[in-house]
Amino acid sequence: MYKICKRKTALIGFTLLELLVVIVIIMFLAGITIPIVSSIQTSAKKGVTSAQISQLGLALKQFESDFGVFPPDNYTANPITIGGVSIPVDSDLDTGSKCLVFFLGSKFIFTSTSFNDIYGPYIEFKRAQLDKVTGVDFADDTGSLTITGVNGTREVFQYKDPFGSYYSYDSSSPSKNTASFDIYSFGPDKNNDSGADASDDITNW
Repeated sequence: MYKICKRKTALIGFTLLELLVVIVIIMFLAGITIPIVSSIQTSAKKGVTSAQISQLGLALKQFESDFGVFPPDNYTANPITIGGVSIPVDSDLDTGSKCLVFFLGSKFIFTSTSFNDIYGPYIEFKRAQLDKVTGVDFADDTGSLTITGVNGTREVFQYKDPFGSYYSYDSSSPSKNTASFDIYSFGPDKNNDSGADASDDITNW
């Protein structure tokens, strides 16, 4: 007769030294991987920012084609008039970021006896990149003009780039594109370097 022998297998656990080696290896790999992932994310945000600046530029040029002027970067005075109808100025539209959202994201419905037309919206803003100015609405309509803002609201918004800073827009005295407008993002460092060539700002020039 043959005896059937059963071999018992012993469970061998990690020693403390082996566990420490594994932890060191994981930390080393993480140290290599995290900067690479961070760099990829930054590069992706730069690409999105450049695309959004191009999109804003096209929308601004379309607005200029309709109204004969580029949207101002401050709309607290000097109203834009078309067909004898003025868009009411508003003391809350005092930055380029606010003016971008108001003029490019709104629908302007003109219904005067001499001028009847609809302009805008020129761009669809991502709500995740809009910051509402608390407790503020833009100016009331006139009898010959109805303004519908972003998503049908009358609220004033500011427009953030993918890095969380507001886009800078200058059409009154642009230093680079003197015949049109300057628009730029502060870039990854979120510091306003005024679009200087040596900075990480992302610009339209």
